[in-house]
Amino acid sequence: MASPNHMRAVSYKPATGLHLVSEKDTCREENTPGWAPEYSDARAVQMHMESLGPISTAGIPAGDKVKFSDKINKAYHPAQAILSAPPILASRPKQLSAAELHQLYAGTSVPAHRYLAALLNTAVNSPAIALDPSKWLAGISEINLSDVVEAWLNTNRNTSYEQLNNIGLDANTSRLTGVLTVKQRSGYAGGPMTAGSREFVVFWADWGSGFQYEGTTSVTVHDFSSLPAAGLEYKVFLPVNVLAHARSGSKGAKTVKVRAVLSWNTPPSTNDPCAPVVWGNSLDGVILIPPGINVSSGVRSRSKFAPAGSCLRVTS
Repeated sequence: MASPNHMRAVSYKPATGLHLVSEKDTCREENTPGWAPEYSDARAVQMHMESLGPISTAGIPAGDKVKFSDKINKAYHPAQAILSAPPILASRPKQLSAAELHQLYAGTSVPAHRYLAALLNTAVNSPAIALDPSKWLAGISEINLSDVVEAWLNTNRNTSYEQLNNIGLDANTSRLTGVLTVKQRSGYAGGPMTAGSREFVVFWADWGSGFQYEGTTSVTVHDFSSLPAAGLEYKVFLPVNVLAHARSGSKGAKTVKVRAVLSWNTPPSTNDPCAPVVWGNSLDGVILIPPGINVSSGVRSRSKFAPAGSCLRVTS
């Protein structure tokens, strides 16, 4: 029996145990009831298969090529027989321009010195931009640039949009950690389909001679149409070499002063732990460095002060 479109099409028959498929690419066709032929017995199926002619076979050694005689004149590597979909290339999220940010937040409560903060910071550090701000503010004509700059300069440690709430040390992974809260639904340079913005956190530690810069980490944030009443919490972490500052078990644990500085969309200073930030805040705390493990005469013994799971080791 032929299908309505005169293509060979078949179905599964329990009596024969055979699956027969259409010559069409059935992956692209919906299985429609009514056009698959019905074979009354196994002999009919056998006669149909014989009409297709013999199909030569060949062994396929690993990594070798195989040629299907009389059916395919072209030699294929076995790997080429595997059908694969074309790769899906991920596109980079779009970074909104000043004009696009202005359009996005026009008529909202997000002030211009908020969504243009990164550009304002760039202008301050770029004489070329500062001399001709119209080039980087192209497409924005209805704002008073002087007022925006003045508002930005007079904003210091504003936590109405984000705030660093706590800092600590994960001794098991040797990482300084911090938890910050995003408080607003908008004001973060775009939604999830854009590049959004970054919350930067820089860590400082006083190992005994004043604060030393340990490093900067960050997390990406976006605008969201809905937000829990308590906001969204994000955790940041920074690996540190705690082992270098741990004492031997016989001397016990030690405490270290730590400072973390949060700054939205602009990395904080890496030279001054007291440098001001526009959007964000700083937080001081004390962390506990657990003692290491005493190693003496080739015999390792755990100090009674060392917590289970500690990976800190020092030589006494």
